[in-house]
Amino acid sequence: MAFKDMREYLSLLEKEGQLKHVDTPINCEYEINELQSLMRYLAETNGPGLVLNNLEGYNTPDVPILYNPFGTRERTAMTLGERDPLTAKLKHSAVLADQATWQEPVLIDAKGAPCKEVVIEEADIALDKQLPHVWIGKEGSSFVTGAVVVSKDPETGVRNVGWYRLTQLWQCRHPTDGSYTDEQQTKQLSIFAFWNPPMNHIGLHLAKAKAMGKPLEVAVAKLCDPAVHLAACTGTPFGADEYAFAGGLRGSPVELVKCDTVDLEVPATAEWVIEGVFQPDADDVTIGWHSNSVGYYDKLQIFPVFDVKRITHRKDPLWYATIEMMPPFDHNWLALLPVEGEVLSDLQRKIPEVNDVVVTPNMTYIVQLKVDGAQKPHPEFGKFVLHAVWGAAGRWGRTAKFVVVVGPDINPYDMTDVDFAIGSRVQPYEDSIINQSGQAFVLDPSAVKGPQGFPMTGSQIGIDATIKIPERFSDYAPVSKADPEKVAAIAEKLKGVLG
Repeated sequence: MAFKDMREYLSLLEKEGQLKHVDTPINCEYEINELQSLMRYLAETNGPGLVLNNLEGYNTPDVPILYNPFGTRERTAMTLGERDPLTAKLKHSAVLADQATWQEPVLIDAKGAPCKEVVIEEADIALDKQLPHVWIGKEGSSFVTGAVVVSKDPETGVRNVGWYRLTQLWQCRHPTDGSYTDEQQTKQLSIFAFWNPPMNHIGLHLAKAKAMGKPLEVAVAKLCDPAVHLAACTGTPFGADEYAFAGGLRGSPVELVKCDTVDLEVPATAEWVIEGVFQPDADDVTIGWHSNSVGYYDKLQIFPVFDVKRITHRKDPLWYATIEMMPPFDHNWLALLPVEGEVLSDLQRKIPEVNDVVVTPNMTYIVQLKVDGAQKPHPEFGKFVLHAVWGAAGRWGRTAKFVVVVGPDINPYDMTDVDFAIGSRVQPYEDSIINQSGQAFVLDPSAVKGPQGFPMTGSQIGIDATIKIPERFSDYAPVSKADPEKVAAIAEKLKGVLG
């Protein structure tokens, strides 16, 4: 199912009772903001997506806030027209593995592009008035979230579309008691571009541009068709076109429109578009606190800034706000699907015995096999799979800090099941692999940080929780476990009694 834009996806959620409009006042001011507490409540109750119509302490009260639209595995699967998480994941991984299924984007005339219904020229840019600012938790900045960022390689001209967070500097609390200039607060944005050393694709573009002494153009498209977001946060090969991948995911080409002040293309149905330029001699800025996806505040990070050249948006636009915090949280789920699909796609290309890859909200990787025990193709097969995860294509497998391989009788979505396999099928020394020189997950607070405030290297552990036949035994004690069909049958029989 192809969604024309984010609004079509939200209409489906609303039709099915998974999106609610809220007129109750919700406060987002620094000291009394209620949005982090609301996110925790929604995460703990598998709550619906919300459209918040009555934010207090908010600079653009006429712009509703979209909150928690992706907050369950089911809703994330729905972005690809599915309901079952594994079905959606297999669809993602199959398209990723076969570029023949990708569909090249098409360029449409600007007159037909909803994202250009309202235009703000460079001379009129005032970010404090024209972009919504929402503070959540103890974050020092108001962030631009739910946006894809487009740039081109300054050497080859090849386009990249990534999903990166941006920092708004208006009324931003400086983490070291410094200050931001009026120009930074009203005319510039900072972006999570890890360029020194390069750690993401826009970081590579920026590092090249700075070495060449050239400006780097950038376009930010906020709230696009969900397939574009999924494609943008997948670790496609450097130089591959994420728009074409998104076309494969949605089953039809993504419609693009040319930007006005930069030589870049953005989805025509985006809610907002911000055009800008990184200057090669511009200083980076220090930001913090930032609440990250592993559940801690980054007190200090250093990122580049770009000059905003133009803003366009749809009439009556939506703004998306979210916070990364102790998992799970809203877009945690949307981010996990492409991580899982990316690793699953690579593993299944090489190892047909792999059935599923599940990544927990806390970034533990569970690989479920179709075989176990005597059916494994060779001894130490579980360890072979562990190494394959760390050597998988894309950007995520190599950062997997904890990896567990289990057999087909273990439900990889149920950590009680996984814990059972670890507790009863693993000898810690014999069945584990410690990698002392892995690539750290970029927001891991337990790894040593580099000069930009993020870690580069760390250690990793893999646990082979398969049954050790033939490695250690010729047979294994049978599991004492009720048949799932009989469990369902007795539950149905007692439904009137148990409720």
